[in-house]
Amino acid sequence: MDMAQVQLQKRTFRRGRLSEQLVTELETMIVEEFPQVGSTLPKEDELAVRFGVSRIVVREAMKILQDRGLVEVRAGRGTRVVSRELDRVKEALARVFADQPVPSLADMELMLELRQVLEETAAELASVRATPDDLAAMERALQGMECEGSEAETMEADLAFHHAVARASHNRYLEMIIEPLTQVFLQQIQITNVYSVGADLHRHIFDAIRKGNQIGARQAARRLLRDTKNHTRMALQAIERPV
Repeated sequence: MDMAQVQLQKRTFRRGRLSEQLVTELETMIVEEFPQVGSTLPKEDELAVRFGVSRIVVREAMKILQDRGLVEVRAGRGTRVVSRELDRVKEALARVFADQPVPSLADMELMLELRQVLEETAAELASVRATPDDLAAMERALQGMECEGSEAETMEADLAFHHAVARASHNRYLEMIIEPLTQVFLQQIQITNVYSVGADLHRHIFDAIRKGNQIGARQAARRLLRDTKNHTRMALQAIERPV
């Protein structure tokens, strides 16, 4: 056992949920020690001893990793590392969406149409599937959007909120598309200098999800995207208008 493993064994988790923090440790372990697809990870009790947590915490962390498409948990046969194909698809989508720094008004509106379809669906699914951890992630992102930080910090919090909603849908294919699409859109609209975070509209989405209101969550997401579309249209029209 090397020094890094010894340090991991001695590490204690004092902040946040144990399962969330263990996920980070397990992701590092997979990259460093089990990089090959199909590798079988240590058993639950071995991981519990190694990281100084209970088997229940290990099980919760593995469920998160499975939802993210990083591992496959097979009853009676152990947990194995699966293909990172989804990550490669996500990276490819990001390159496609980022093809031009300031798209035309027509292209941006088409992008927003796609975002509206996806984010309405994600919000509706999140309203019935979100876990306490998912809700906590949304709340943290909202707090970041509502505080008086820099524009970069606010945009990062905005992106974190949309990622949290996508993850709360517990459909990794939705998450795979929404993440790069939203990230590139925020980067592009920032160039117009008419970026508006709309924290109150984001909170309406969160409130509906927290209450388990499927229709309300979908409607709140629709209102946010319509507001975003209006701001975007004004910004790009100003850029495209001849001087």
